[in-house]
Amino acid sequence: MEDRTDREENIWLRLVFMLLFAIAFQIAEFALFVVACVQFVVKAFSGRVLSQGILFGQSLATYIYEIVRFLTFRTNDMPWPFAPWPDGAPEDARSRTRTAGPNPAEVVE
Repeated sequence: MEDRTDREENIWLRLVFMLLFAIAFQIAEFALFVVACVQFVVKAFSGRVLSQGILFGQSLATYIYEIVRFLTFRTNDMPWPFAPWPDGAPEDARSRTRTAGPNPAEVVE
């Protein structure tokens, strides 16, 4: 059983991590914007999207989701670099059936 001092130290340590992950959130948000812009430009000029852009964009979106979960106290599990980089699907969405997605004929390998 934790005593009050341990809990107080843990909450202040969590605050430090929350501030760091808030910065990581801003960086990831900008990176997601760049990926979206690149995908738009490629689609506008070639009519297709980059498959690597789709995969990276999804994993980046999942990473942002994991940061939000940590920042809002939904979980105590810290995202990357304290956990593996996400594979793309948010944990809650992995069990859902996916029917939407890119048309394989429009994806550039």
